[in-house]
Amino acid sequence: MTIRPLLTLVMVCLMTGLVFSYLAMALLPALFDLNVAELIDNTAAGYPVIESARTAMALFLAQGLSSLGFFVLPGWWFFQNHRELLQENHRELLQARFGFGVSAWLGGMALTILCLPMVYNLFHLNQGLPYSRLAEAYPAIKRVSLDWQATEQSSQQLLTVLMKPDGILYGLIGVVVLALLPAFGEELVFRGSLQPLIQQQLRNPHAGVWVSALLFSAIHGQWLGFVPRCLLGALFGYLVLWSGSVWPAIMGHFCNNLLSFLAYKLNWWDMRNSQVLSETTFRWEDNPFPWYIALILMGLAIAGLVHYRKTFSRINKDQA
Repeated sequence: MTIRPLLTLVMVCLMTGLVFSYLAMALLPALFDLNVAELIDNTAAGYPVIESARTAMALFLAQGLSSLGFFVLPGWWFFQNHRELLQENHRELLQARFGFGVSAWLGGMALTILCLPMVYNLFHLNQGLPYSRLAEAYPAIKRVSLDWQATEQSSQQLLTVLMKPDGILYGLIGVVVLALLPAFGEELVFRGSLQPLIQQQLRNPHAGVWVSALLFSAIHGQWLGFVPRCLLGALFGYLVLWSGSVWPAIMGHFCNNLLSFLAYKLNWWDMRNSQVLSETTFRWEDNPFPWYIALILMGLAIAGLVHYRKTFSRINKDQA
């Protein structure tokens, strides 16, 4: 296999993403009387509720079109039009398909939920990199990690604007734009298309899982959440590898996004304040969950993953 399919996937994602980005720029003035520069300024400023609602709807539009352009549409196109390629020379492994199995996606949701307390605790530790002994010992790491923190706080500001308006309509739009579309599109691209391509290129299923997980985490550009996001990506990758369906990863990813959305919207575990930390407010011991709870649930998740693999290995063998 050549590297051409990988380049095709990347180019299609970039081209459709740019087209939809230009579409967003054209629609913003027509629908909301805002251009991109004004939208950025509004996001960075404090406005009355009515102005915040207009800015939030404009941001939802831009974010939704971005997800459609960069992930959902190209991922769907590539996944549907390269099935033979994705299965080439790997008849011994059940490749990602778009089959719908209730037990598979329910298992993916349950395993994701069990892992989330550990993921949130690791996210908290990852956020503490600017204040770690490593950062204190090496000024360059300190500077870089503080720059990363500034990027995180910029993303946090955007999220605050999106979450500010109340009401069922804004809540439903938020679930679709911030939870459903990213889960569907990113899993089609990273686990449904990229992972099997890398697996074939490197001739190793585990390499496919971990390389796609690393790229999945890196593309978000939020380095103070890189480690937990990478581990979540690996979990989704193994769900696809073992079940042979992309649905468990989509549903697990949606669960993670939905719970994160609700945690921020409803301020569970003081989530809003924990996202904006400084040297004077960050404390290593302020984990979202007690470690014993996170470890117990992680142990259950590992046992569940072992059972998940055995179950679907047996089912796939019976179907062969």
